[in-house]
Amino acid sequence: MTAEASKELPISQKKALERALSAGHNRPDRLPGLQMIFNQLPRVMVEEIGNLSSLPLRVHLLELSATTLGEACALPQDSLAAAVRAERWRSWLYFIADRMTTMLFVEAASGCESFPAEGFSTRKLTKTDANLVHVLFRRLARSLTSAFSLLVDIPLDVGETVDKIELEPQLSATSPVITARLTLEYPSYAGTVTVVIPQAAIEPIRDLLAGASATDNGTSNASPSHEDPTWSRQLADEIARAFIDLTGVLEERPIALGEVQRFAVGSVVELQSTSLSRVRLDSDEIPLFWCELGKRGAALTLRVEDDFDGSRDAIDEFYGL
Repeated sequence: MTAEASKELPISQKKALERALSAGHNRPDRLPGLQMIFNQLPRVMVEEIGNLSSLPLRVHLLELSATTLGEACALPQDSLAAAVRAERWRSWLYFIADRMTTMLFVEAASGCESFPAEGFSTRKLTKTDANLVHVLFRRLARSLTSAFSLLVDIPLDVGETVDKIELEPQLSATSPVITARLTLEYPSYAGTVTVVIPQAAIEPIRDLLAGASATDNGTSNASPSHEDPTWSRQLADEIARAFIDLTGVLEERPIALGEVQRFAVGSVVELQSTSLSRVRLDSDEIPLFWCELGKRGAALTLRVEDDFDGSRDAIDEFYGL
């Protein structure tokens, strides 16, 4: 090795080399997990955005590709955009809506029942338009968070809607990014929304995105005979976040139908329970625990004392475990 070759590379060249390397192994075609996420995104966007209008909405993923930040954020005329903070990634994403998307969403969200057959006027976009597109971007952020939750939690905070993107200090025009272009289709018209994700932002989860297995419809293609740990973890997380009914039963006793028929406003039903009685805690009509009844301030409280006899077996049987 010559003396020239052994010299330390300048910092700028080091960063350029790192960007080039990351741009290679972070390409969308090498990240099946990312493809799975963006295949799910249109469906979630229809659910999040479609309920803002009575007009039918369809969303399609046009393209998922790698480019540079300068190319991705060169806004066409009358486009609106927003910088989106991904705090967990310590990075920024960018959302871009073209003029047609703005016009369609503003009309749809304002309650129109149909679009003009002659098309839209060439009026200048207003602050009201930007405010309504900000609603669109917030719904897009929620949709993207939901789609990413297949593999990882990524809360997003949408910044101000602008007509010119000012790049964040840690990013440059040559920074490699992944762009997702999606169409928002209303009757007879369609606009384009673009999601720009710096590749440096996804580097911490690259192995997770590269290791996930996905098919075109966003479902796992793992063999039924082999456990998919990613899907198992996601299923467990979704179950843990599900809402169920919780019921505290103070006392149960048989009662004659004739007595029930005599019930009226003001009737008194006597119970044998006392403040020392145990309360049975049920979930979805399945007994879980015996609890002690107490009080904290103006609220009644239950303190779990013991498992209900056989409750573990009942729960396992109910959920097929």
